[in-house]
Amino acid sequence: MPLELPVLDDRNYEQLLDDAKRRIPSHTPEWTNFDVESDPGITLVQLFAFLTDSLLYRANRIPERNRLKFLQLLGVPLQAAAAAEGIVAIRNERGPVQALSLKPGVAVMAGNVRFLTRNGLTVLPVEGQVYYKRPIDADSPRHAELTLQFDAVRQARLAQAAATGASTPEIDLRFYETMSLKLPTASEPNPLFDLVNDTLDGAVYVALLAPKNVALDAVREAIANKTLSIGVVPALADDAPPLLPQVRSAQRLPVPALVYEMPDVSATSSARYSRLRVIQEPDVLSQVGVVQLELPGATSLTTWEFGEPLDEGSGDYPPRLEDEKIKARLLTWIRIKVAAPATTGVQSPPVIARLSWLGINAAQVRQSVSVVNEQLGSGTGEPDQSVKLANTPVIVDSMRLETQNDDSTWQLWRLTDDLLAADGNDLVYALDPEAGEIRFGDGLRGARPAAGQRIRAGYEYGGGVAGNVAVGAINAAPDPRLQGGYKVENPVPTWGGDEGETTAEGERNIPLYLRHRDRLVTAQDFKDVAARTPGVDVGRVEVLPLFKPARSESSPGVVTLMVVPEYDAVRPRWPAPDRLFLQTVCDYLDPRRLITTEVYVRGPEYLDVYLTVGLRVREGYFRDVVIQDVRTRLEEYLSALAPGGPDATGWPLSRRLMKKDLEAAVTRVAGVEYVQSMQMGVGSAADIDARDLTGLQLPRLAKLGVREGEAESLAGLLGETTPGGPAVEVLPVPVSRTKC
Repeated sequence: MPLELPVLDDRNYEQLLDDAKRRIPSHTPEWTNFDVESDPGITLVQLFAFLTDSLLYRANRIPERNRLKFLQLLGVPLQAAAAAEGIVAIRNERGPVQALSLKPGVAVMAGNVRFLTRNGLTVLPVEGQVYYKRPIDADSPRHAELTLQFDAVRQARLAQAAATGASTPEIDLRFYETMSLKLPTASEPNPLFDLVNDTLDGAVYVALLAPKNVALDAVREAIANKTLSIGVVPALADDAPPLLPQVRSAQRLPVPALVYEMPDVSATSSARYSRLRVIQEPDVLSQVGVVQLELPGATSLTTWEFGEPLDEGSGDYPPRLEDEKIKARLLTWIRIKVAAPATTGVQSPPVIARLSWLGINAAQVRQSVSVVNEQLGSGTGEPDQSVKLANTPVIVDSMRLETQNDDSTWQLWRLTDDLLAADGNDLVYALDPEAGEIRFGDGLRGARPAAGQRIRAGYEYGGGVAGNVAVGAINAAPDPRLQGGYKVENPVPTWGGDEGETTAEGERNIPLYLRHRDRLVTAQDFKDVAARTPGVDVGRVEVLPLFKPARSESSPGVVTLMVVPEYDAVRPRWPAPDRLFLQTVCDYLDPRRLITTEVYVRGPEYLDVYLTVGLRVREGYFRDVVIQDVRTRLEEYLSALAPGGPDATGWPLSRRLMKKDLEAAVTRVAGVEYVQSMQMGVGSAADIDARDLTGLQLPRLAKLGVREGEAESLAGLLGETTPGGPAVEVLPVPVSRTKC
């Protein structure tokens, strides 16, 4: 039997007024004309009906207040709003030819949404263009033509080596094209560039260019011995790294570091590079970060001058620039490549270095507003003191709380998750970021501010989905130093902004919290906790115990989570998480898992399904409407989210994809008399009756054709030619533009 909360009194104003009027003849029989609205007595009755209605409203809220007070006593706060993060690049297009140093906390704007830079940077008066050497396929006819064309170069190199008495190894000519790194756009925000497989030499080259119509030596003097900030965004389509078990002698797995080098022009016989000093080097191959490099003096900021035209771009030299205007502005090069693995005798795993964007003068930003030294009153010396911040939601890692000592110095306190685990002398406090409430200990478990001790706090606040902006949306800076000729822009979309938890959502999650206690033990615990990850909208979570991706056998101690985003603008029924989405879920699960559990967070592995349907429409139904309803039904039925699958919760994992199930779904559409024929292909135009799905595989309806009569062939749906007739080859021939 359900527990229904009773309403103490459900009467409203009109009912109270009518009830009072009905009582008039019984209590005051001499009052007979009480239906006139202008009567003073009726006015008094209306007044008391209004006051009684207000009183009943407040009385009916007593059970709600008691419930919320009970939830408050449980100590389970609401999930605070998450702030969006991103990266910006600042260009000095028409500003002074000098370096501009900026501290962290510089405000940039995307409309009315404010972001603050998280790292300091020096904006150098240079432009950075990224190039790489794209190899030409050795099996292509063009490669054979180039081999014959440049055979004389190979013979000359062999003759030169023989004349000097050196050994004459065989020279393998490898040809490439100079390509610029593809920039993210609004239509393609996450381009993929593989530093290892897409380049000839496993490197990218950043050309530092002087502003137009400015002397190169003046720019070299301006940037000499300064710090260059290079922002790197790894490919967001990759999977997040797994959460490995922790042991007593845990060692961090080695990550492939990047090497940053500049030309060493002192060596005239070959291309040599000298390494730059790295001031700050995060793991930019797995997470968005900014690398800070110290540039050398002005005399070292140069590049090679080639006497022979064929030497330019050959060997280890930077790629050849075709544009003479860009070549005239070239100051120097910075070569970025993956560091060679250490020779330890142990075979190293293959290096994965995929990038989406790389640029200079970069800084990481976060959607927030800064508050400095907010006065929170004075301590009372009592146990369990609490103070409240003026602005919410608070960004936890920005919180800084201090109390003033007797000698007027300020003592820093430390944030803790659990006051009960603290000692009586520990200067710790607990924070509810959604409510902005700060709680101190009772003197036995956590220190308490002394009577009269002043308390102040510095923090950042902000968050919400308004911070998730597209490429180029951050385009303004209120800082006066960035007004004259500087341009601010975010090269990739920002991520991670999410709204805070409502009271109703918090009440629904209370039973889940009491069950898992914010710890990951059972499969249901993983599902409940992952679904509440702040900063992302999780539409579906599936837990696969003892399952490890890319392995067929059972793996003890391994848990794999398949997460599906709730929204996707491109494919709303088959959302695919990017790397930042997966990393956010990983970071939220990491402190809550058992230390012996190995956790993998992955997105679904979609298999493209091609489907054609031929049907018969019942009389009295409009054919176009029925066909559209069939298309909608099939898209919903194969959806990864609700109402997909037979249970309307999304297509289940490991459920066999059968043509009969799809036929049954079509026949249940109003207006369909029967299915005449159906063809189904998975990944190809071959018609099959069923396909087994394993692991993280889910179907994705890639192409669908519905018509009345016989079903269209899959080859026709995919635009493939059917064998039988004489083959006709269409050969596009490019022609050069005629110039007068």
